[in-house]
Amino acid sequence: MITLLRRALRSQLGHNAVLNLAGFGIPLVVAVIALPTLTHALGPARFGLLGMSWAFLEYLTLFDVGLGKATVRYVADAMARDVGDIPQITSVSLATQIAVGVIAAILLASVSSLLAERAFHVAPALLNEATALFVVVGLNLPVVLALTTLRGVLEGAQQFVVSNAIKVPASAGSIIIPAVLASKGVTLPTIMLWVLAWRVVACGATVIAIIRVIPGFRIEMPRDWMRLRGLISFGGWVAVSGVVSPILVYFDRFALGVRANLSAVGYYTVPFEAITRALVIPNSLINALFPLLTGLGVVAAASRIDRLFASSLRTLLLLMSIPTAIAFAFAPYILLLWMGPDYAMHGALALRILAVGVLINSAAHIPYTFLEASGRPDVPAKCHLVELAIHLPVAWVLVGRWGITGAAVAWTLRVSLDTLLLLVAARRIIPVSLSAVLTGSRNAVVIP
Repeated sequence: MITLLRRALRSQLGHNAVLNLAGFGIPLVVAVIALPTLTHALGPARFGLLGMSWAFLEYLTLFDVGLGKATVRYVADAMARDVGDIPQITSVSLATQIAVGVIAAILLASVSSLLAERAFHVAPALLNEATALFVVVGLNLPVVLALTTLRGVLEGAQQFVVSNAIKVPASAGSIIIPAVLASKGVTLPTIMLWVLAWRVVACGATVIAIIRVIPGFRIEMPRDWMRLRGLISFGGWVAVSGVVSPILVYFDRFALGVRANLSAVGYYTVPFEAITRALVIPNSLINALFPLLTGLGVVAAASRIDRLFASSLRTLLLLMSIPTAIAFAFAPYILLLWMGPDYAMHGALALRILAVGVLINSAAHIPYTFLEASGRPDVPAKCHLVELAIHLPVAWVLVGRWGITGAAVAWTLRVSLDTLLLLVAARRIIPVSLSAVLTGSRNAVVIP
């Protein structure tokens, strides 16, 4: 197994995955350091409100309609065929993202008071702050969507060094800014406005990077709108997953807000955010794997896809077993030392349950990526629709019965079903052998 890891890390895929891991991991370390300051400055209720706004922003990226992932795919294909296509791919995708983001921001602003007062029953003392916060979250959306497309251009061109050089300070700033300003007593809406300004700076830096690293790239007005059909034809099913996945991930948090209180959301958000950050490891791998497979083409990769699938999955499970085992074994002590006795008392059991779920969920990333790269994004989307019908009532009942622990159980059950469905689908659609994964009969990653 050590040999497997060494060979994987020497490959182009391993190199890009390590770069992506740094891009995810450095902001994670910053978050671990800054989160105690943030939670203590805000208190459980206001931190729960901030956690709710993060979940909202994550969910509202559904308006991306799959264009971010489609941009990666089409740019990777253009790099192999004709880089002259990239300016129009970029401009059409970017213009669409911004327009849709503005519409979504207007819609959110129009219902912000209803969300704060009726959907989440925010306490009267926080009502005005919550309403303004949801408005500012909407203002962030066009910029977040624009960053998705711009980063997709760099990833499609496999410029992971440049992409992560911008991503690290952009992501770290979105945590550092709230921590610093909250400690000074700044209101949540003002904090999110400063985060918005930081994201605008990141957009500008990404545009400059694209111009410098992609040969012949130039800024153009969108003209070839026929490209949008191609982008959406691939992104449509990705968009279905984009709509459903945030519900699956965050419904337990919303259920806690409705069936319990904002303090429960705060106590659950800390262990959830902490352990799910370990998913930066599979995310780093699949972000490197997807454009590589797309650029090679399914036919070119077909003779080696079995070995690549098996070795990627085994290596990933080995890596993920380390942080999840630590979290499971030392959950109360981690929360006690990190966040204090209240969070240790309320969240330790949830952290242990979520650690099991994260290990299982990491395995789902490999079949998910292979299915999308093989031109079947519809399969993960259909799996998510099945999970949605099962997860919502189960989570509602479990949260009502066991609170924070019930939310953790519901999430872990859901990701277990997701992993099972995707592995079965991958076995039927692409030429992979699950026995190779279990027996270790294949070699390490072989794509150079």
